[in-house]
Amino acid sequence: MLTMYQIPGLGTPYRRLPKPDHPALKPITEQRRGLDVVSHETFKLDLVNKTKDLEQQLADKHDKITESANLDKGVGSALGRLPDNVLSKIFEYHLMGSDHLSRRSDPSPIRLARVCRRWRDIAVGMAKLWCKLSFYVDDDHREWKRSAFYYNSWLKRSQDSPLSLQLRPGYAEGGTAELRRLVQPYMSRVSSLEIVFWDDVEPEHLLTDLPAALKELTVCFGDCFDASATAQSLSQLPSTVRSLKILDRTFGQACLLSLSPVWDHLTHVEIAIRPRNVLHFLVLCPNLSSCELTLGQPAFMSPRVQCMRFTHANLQSLSIICPGYFKPNPLPVLFNAVTLPKLRTLEIRYAFLSSPHQELQAFLQRSKCPLEVLIFDAVVTPPPDQQGDFITIIPSLKIECRLDTIPKN
Repeated sequence: MLTMYQIPGLGTPYRRLPKPDHPALKPITEQRRGLDVVSHETFKLDLVNKTKDLEQQLADKHDKITESANLDKGVGSALGRLPDNVLSKIFEYHLMGSDHLSRRSDPSPIRLARVCRRWRDIAVGMAKLWCKLSFYVDDDHREWKRSAFYYNSWLKRSQDSPLSLQLRPGYAEGGTAELRRLVQPYMSRVSSLEIVFWDDVEPEHLLTDLPAALKELTVCFGDCFDASATAQSLSQLPSTVRSLKILDRTFGQACLLSLSPVWDHLTHVEIAIRPRNVLHFLVLCPNLSSCELTLGQPAFMSPRVQCMRFTHANLQSLSIICPGYFKPNPLPVLFNAVTLPKLRTLEIRYAFLSSPHQELQAFLQRSKCPLEVLIFDAVVTPPPDQQGDFITIIPSLKIECRLDTIPKN
């Protein structure tokens, strides 16, 4: 029985709580004990389930790692059984598409040589792998010394093979002369050379006394270079050069004339010139087999130029790039002016809203060339009926229409 008590000073009575061992609380205590037991069992069950999930995850990871290890072991074992000459062919194929290499490039013969001792012995003994190299002169003289040691070690492995070098003189004072001294012992073997000039670097140190074995030259200039001075340096190129690429400079007629001794023996040229100088350029290059012309502003051509006609007897591949919307469009005038009886590949990249359909059609009829591929790289390409007109002239012609990718000025 519960007794009623009254708090002193207050008139309201309250119930006195029973003691813990009171018979009235026994059912509640047993219920709580039951709940504790169920909670404990539930916790253990959750722990068991989580443990099983974790075990399964660890088992899956173990299987994957084991499978990967066995695969790598199998591949490594298979590569290890390959003869040296087969590995050599694989190394050559791995580096085939790389123009200029360095210790940081990927792919690189350095990376091949770090796989294992056998691969290193094969790679180091293959002179072909060490014939392409990109030079860069840093402002830090200590870094320059380390780089000089690295470049010398690389090129010594090329033995007596022809070299393809890229020279990038930095901003350091005297860096161009230092670079010239570094590559001088190897210049006699250079058959392909690319030079990237910054705006404050003098070109004459690297464009004079070029090797007699040089066959390909690519020159990339900054915006501040004087084109006429550059042309004067290029006029001293050896007669062995067959390919010349002049990037980021637009050559006028005076610059073209200053290179007259060089044009005669070139078979491939990539150059930026004004539309009114295109025919003059083709006249200067009678042995040209392939060409990429980037047309620079202005596009206006005088009536005298528009009346000119010229037939180039050897040109087989021509790419014409108009980087911007010219007014007027120079393409119709150019196709009316030139005849190319040996042309096999023609690529036109332009930003105009129409293609030179009639002029191009007349050009194909007049040239009677064995054209195999006609490429339009533009926002607006010829519709199917106009393409059909070209195929009517040359039934075996393949026409490709690509999305315009040329830069806009």
